[in-house]
Amino acid sequence: MKRWKAVLSLLLIFGFISSPGFAANKHNKIVVSMDGRKHTVTEVPVLMDGQAIDIGIPNFIHQDYTFVPIRFVEKYGAEVSWDQKTKTATVVQKDKEIKMTINSSDVYVNGQKQVVDKVLAPKLVTFSNKDTRTMIPFRLVAEILGHEVGWDNSNKVPFINTKTNKVPDNNSNTMEITNVLVDKGSTNIPKIIINGTDNFKYSTALLENPHRLVIDIEDAKLNLKNIPFENGVGILNVNSGPISKINITQFSKSPDVVRIVVHLSEKVDFDILSGKDNKSLNISFVNRVGKIEKENIDGKEALVIYNTNKPKTNTMKLKNPDRIVIDLLDSSLEAGSYVEYNHNIGFIEKVRVSQFEPDNNYKSNDRIVRVVLDVKNGISDPNIKIDTYDNRIVIIPETSIWETINYSLKGKDRIISINANKKTEYDIDYNSHGKVMTISLPLDSLDLKEGYASINDGLVKDIQITKEGNKAKVVINLMRSAEYSILSNRVDNKISVSLSRDSNIKPSDRIIVIDPGHGGKDPGAVQNGVNEKDVNLAVSHKINEGLKNKGYTTIMTREDDVFIELKERANIANRNMADLFISIHSNSNPNANVSGIQVLYHSKDKTNVKKEETYNLANIIMEEIVKGTGAENKGLLAREKTVVIRDTNMPSVLIELGFLTNPNEAQLLNDEVYQELLAESIIRGIERYFEIY
Repeated sequence: MKRWKAVLSLLLIFGFISSPGFAANKHNKIVVSMDGRKHTVTEVPVLMDGQAIDIGIPNFIHQDYTFVPIRFVEKYGAEVSWDQKTKTATVVQKDKEIKMTINSSDVYVNGQKQVVDKVLAPKLVTFSNKDTRTMIPFRLVAEILGHEVGWDNSNKVPFINTKTNKVPDNNSNTMEITNVLVDKGSTNIPKIIINGTDNFKYSTALLENPHRLVIDIEDAKLNLKNIPFENGVGILNVNSGPISKINITQFSKSPDVVRIVVHLSEKVDFDILSGKDNKSLNISFVNRVGKIEKENIDGKEALVIYNTNKPKTNTMKLKNPDRIVIDLLDSSLEAGSYVEYNHNIGFIEKVRVSQFEPDNNYKSNDRIVRVVLDVKNGISDPNIKIDTYDNRIVIIPETSIWETINYSLKGKDRIISINANKKTEYDIDYNSHGKVMTISLPLDSLDLKEGYASINDGLVKDIQITKEGNKAKVVINLMRSAEYSILSNRVDNKISVSLSRDSNIKPSDRIIVIDPGHGGKDPGAVQNGVNEKDVNLAVSHKINEGLKNKGYTTIMTREDDVFIELKERANIANRNMADLFISIHSNSNPNANVSGIQVLYHSKDKTNVKKEETYNLANIIMEEIVKGTGAENKGLLAREKTVVIRDTNMPSVLIELGFLTNPNEAQLLNDEVYQELLAESIIRGIERYFEIY
């Protein structure tokens, strides 16, 4: 890429735009007076044909523009004169005469008036030594002299070079930009895709005040069909994630340059990659994943992943060989495509990090950094605790707890044993309301002072060992009320308890969240004169009333025609520690003859729920609805990315009551008697599930 093309296209419209961040770190701050006020500015040198020029008057950056003395132009053979009365400078170079007046936006070139931005007007500047000089923005130097202007990134200084006559390259091919679109991957952070007819040659700049990403595409012309243009500017209003809008222009001709300006709401990092055919650019706004360090966090050895942002993560365990995988979404690996760390912590033997090529679990345009924790031989069930902060992820391996705790299943009972290093007394406290059991014993009776293990088997959520004064406390957090019995002696070196589900639990102890799908501005499917949101709400109210009449505690995510975000629906259930989450929807299909019931369930283990529990709930409810209404069973559907059943921390299902696209079923779904049948069937399914599980 020829430097004058890349730099000139970026800078002539913005002037020379600098970054106050690096200026403050690299150059001196000075105080000057102009426009009747004092300003702190950043002094900066200027390169002319590769040589730093010092004419005894500081150049400086102010409001993102580099200002130079007007006599700077004399270095290129121009003559400068000054009219004190009108405070007008006249610059003459060959056949060009330019007149500029202090603080005036009017510039006269060979007698023709041109209006520049007010910030680009010449200024009288008084320095700390009381010396007053006429200063002009670097941009005007470029416009006056017609030379190459840019930014020397290695030296962090602006430059101006004598511009030579360039012979047009008759062999260059001008490509067309055919589309600019905004897409999303597996998260809500938008991505930009630029399509063209040939390979891309481009340059980028990330600007501040305001935040913008500028992409200049060389040897390119616009040929956009579906984007509205106003005064030569194509506008895409996005208002999602960090993007507010995108402007698209044919920035210049001879050379042909297309400029795309992405207006941002905040400072971001980005990746820009060529498509597989090199005829597209894919721009992702990403978290930068830096180093991974071995550190001591609150007295525990930990791995710390340093980031620029707080990424969304997915964690999974893989076998053959055993390893734990942590995927950081919308992320880019600073070290390249792959790096290894010989961090040996707990069960972790080695850490491998790569820029992961998305598989079937993700969308093809995802940017993912995959962190793999290789597990040492002999560790049967390794677990980790992950804490995510603004710019780091802390990973603590938790396996040593199994040296102190034994956990096993015996029929429907969970047996928890604590291996003390001597015979000792202990106390057991069970808080049925908080669903917590605490076993206290002398601190010196345990070799392990702190530890954590995640269980999530439908009854026990996790086990923690903490120290409190001279006491060790084994805290067993339960997912629901339990009955227990003590299996050990009053003084023992193996303290054992048996836990099982509370057989005497009352309906009022059960919390059921009912989620009427869609609502407000989101009508859902609208077919055969019926709005899905209305059917969902009507049936949900009937389910709610029926469950309350049976003594259950219920919560509805919406009780009237309002819009609720999907994540908030899941959050409502999680905040209230619900036992079940039931989402009510109605279906549609291009084939109007299709009818029947579908039930969606999450196909993987969740934080507190085994996939078998969710499947069993879906299966039981399907059986009861089909039996109660006579509707056709259209099957149980396993889903991985449906938010309301993925993000809820309890057994959850999404019930499709029927197809509004089928005229007969639409009529039934809008009928109050049929709605009662549906509600009664779903309630029977819920109660049957509780009886079994």
